[in-house]
Amino acid sequence: MYISDKNAIQYTSRVVLLVVPFFSSLFLSWSWIIEILVIFALFIHVGRWGLRLTINFLTIGYLASIIPLGIAGLTQIGYTPWAGILLLVLREKGLSLGRSVFWSLVLAVMLSALPTIPNTVQALQPDILQQRIEENILFYEQTGTIEAFEKQGLSKTEFEEYLRLAMSAYYKLLPGLAGILSMIEIGLGYLAFRFFQRKEQKEIPFALWRLPWYAVWLAIIGVAMYLGGDFFSYNTLTIVGMNTMLIIGGIAVILGLACAAYFFQHPKVPRVLMWIAIFSAVFFTPYVLLILLFIGLFDLVFNFRRIPEKSEGA
Repeated sequence: MYISDKNAIQYTSRVVLLVVPFFSSLFLSWSWIIEILVIFALFIHVGRWGLRLTINFLTIGYLASIIPLGIAGLTQIGYTPWAGILLLVLREKGLSLGRSVFWSLVLAVMLSALPTIPNTVQALQPDILQQRIEENILFYEQTGTIEAFEKQGLSKTEFEEYLRLAMSAYYKLLPGLAGILSMIEIGLGYLAFRFFQRKEQKEIPFALWRLPWYAVWLAIIGVAMYLGGDFFSYNTLTIVGMNTMLIIGGIAVILGLACAAYFFQHPKVPRVLMWIAIFSAVFFTPYVLLILLFIGLFDLVFNFRRIPEKSEGA
């Protein structure tokens, strides 16, 4: 019997949903690569067999992860794929694409960021942080990095201070970084789904992507928590505010890119401006990202592209 490449991919997606959580729990091998694989399989499977059957197979796969380690097996795997399920459920219920994506991303961030909080709290303990700094200093001494910096005028003490600031910032922003990674995973999975459904569904161009206006409240809440934590010297509130701003910042940059694409697609815009923007993005990346971030944030409120939310950007 002949099986087409498309059917093979669809049947493989079912196998992935059923066995990957089990083997990831068995070998303690869950990672962001495996998570993307499961999300891809989830969206591909939905395109052939529908949402209800996909939820059933994904549930069976996750319950199978209990077999190797018992209930503890559920702590060895990630749950970001369920944010993809939420996206599809909301779309099936008739919610707009922008709102569906927004609430799916919120759930993805929560499912990825919350498990990192214990690691963040532990890593920020003064004695543990100092131990890890000393381990890194020893490594850099062995590789000759510190010696190279000293020749350039940067002392070991100064290097250690910079390293302390960098490591402290990294651990504080670890939940937000995990949240951004989960949003990227959901986005890639949904793009794969749209690719396989391109003949059945009309795609919305990237230049017309838009989230609901109330997404800007994430930025407002993040700034309020950061400033409140700083004012009241409450470090936990400050860290939560930093991570919230990091997450909405990542979303805003994507929206800023969509606004830029919409602008450069206008027939009256000279092509030379597009090349200037590309040149600037290559050589002045931090400044371009900052500009895109603000454009994306303000687009949530002012809707620069004048896209009616109920029209799905059509």
